[in-house]
Amino acid sequence: MNLKLKIVFKITACLVCCLGFNAYGQTVNPSKPMEVYLLIGQSNMAGRGTVDTQSQITSDAVLMLDKTNNWVPAKDPVHFDKPVAGVGPAISFAQAMLKDKKNTQIGLIPCAWGGSPIKVWQPGAKYFENFPYDEAIQRAKIAMQKGVLKGILWHQGESDNDPKRAEAYLEKLKTLVTNLRRDLNAPSLPFVAGEIGYFNKENYINAIINKLPAEVENAAVVSAKDLTDRGDHLHFDASSARELGKRYAAAMKKMEQKSSKESKKPTVVLTFDDAEISHYNNVAPLLSKYGYNATFFVCEFPIKNPGEEKEFMNWNQIRELHKKGFEIGNHTGHHKNLTKLSPDDIKKEVSYIEEKCKEFGIPKPISLAYPGNRNDSISQRVLKEMGYQFARAGDAKYYKVNEDLKLAIPSYTVISSDKYKTRTMKALQDLKGDDVLVLTFHGVPDILHPDYSTSIDFLKEILQYLKENNFRVIEMRNL
Repeated sequence: MNLKLKIVFKITACLVCCLGFNAYGQTVNPSKPMEVYLLIGQSNMAGRGTVDTQSQITSDAVLMLDKTNNWVPAKDPVHFDKPVAGVGPAISFAQAMLKDKKNTQIGLIPCAWGGSPIKVWQPGAKYFENFPYDEAIQRAKIAMQKGVLKGILWHQGESDNDPKRAEAYLEKLKTLVTNLRRDLNAPSLPFVAGEIGYFNKENYINAIINKLPAEVENAAVVSAKDLTDRGDHLHFDASSARELGKRYAAAMKKMEQKSSKESKKPTVVLTFDDAEISHYNNVAPLLSKYGYNATFFVCEFPIKNPGEEKEFMNWNQIRELHKKGFEIGNHTGHHKNLTKLSPDDIKKEVSYIEEKCKEFGIPKPISLAYPGNRNDSISQRVLKEMGYQFARAGDAKYYKVNEDLKLAIPSYTVISSDKYKTRTMKALQDLKGDDVLVLTFHGVPDILHPDYSTSIDFLKEILQYLKENNFRVIEMRNL
């Protein structure tokens, strides 16, 4: 090859690489919100229908996380559990979810394993050379860096379809839902299970699966009636798998509509700062009594005098709050003013809490509270780069969901002085429409910072008011 041809070849190769890179770079469109769904279970979720010409049609609005954890246009087979993977419910589900959702992308997280019994869908359980549950959590968290996790699709039961295993199935399924919601930091995440095919030689499991919605909130079951197999009395054929995907979408949309109606109620977000010991001793038991969730923004508050450390929670206690279902948010490592730090130092302060959470088995926070409510465009930019979805500031205003920045959410500070008590109760009484009231508490009571103290009685009064007036009470991650 002469020099001229070599140069042409290199330029052409460079152009091809650039074009390929740009095509991939456009796969996840940053201007379009991406809603992601976790797909788990066994072979009928992975898909065993025959791949056909319809399987080759792709769309830039439907993506899948491939086995190398990269987003690519989705096409069958979506899963890669076995070489026989084929058409499943995934793509028809995504296409149905896109209807009436303009400028939205759907991201699919395939994590099903053919033949897997429900007993391997628990933390640490191994299935051949894989860890189905742990890998699903890991991949879901990767997906959540680009999109918002909206729900879980579960199709499994063929491996447990006998009288003995079916008897224990419901409790195992309930535990699975609890574990997933806990480890994904999403306590009310929609969960849709599918019936196994009625063409199975025996069917013990469907009656058990259908008990799930009565036992678990925000759960649904889709029917497999009238669907056909591929001739093996076990796996759906391609057309039935696609029909099943549409049924999954109908159930998921129904839950979204219910959630939307629920969100019409006056909404209050309860947040507690500084990891004070009163949060563990006083606040968490009260919240559990009223059935409310909350966000605890934790930091390692600077200790100025000997003995002060007893006024703060340790990380084992913070982990216990997480296990009880409360959101653990980031209040930076050492309660520093982020507006006085360089971008690198902001990252260090924020990363400190992330590393502590990882050490104690707490999910990476997606919500942060600025120390002293101090923030600026630089701190907001750094948080966005680090994957934070919400950040709380001050200003004593309602949060207007369609107007205010998600990384500068206003809030009201609650203190047990006459002035602040009056202001807090007025904010509750005047709350209407789509506005959200975010309340910030410190110690209940606050021994080290009495000027920011809230009494147990005043917290009880607030919680009772919320209960009597049927408020929607959520943590920040569910905004």
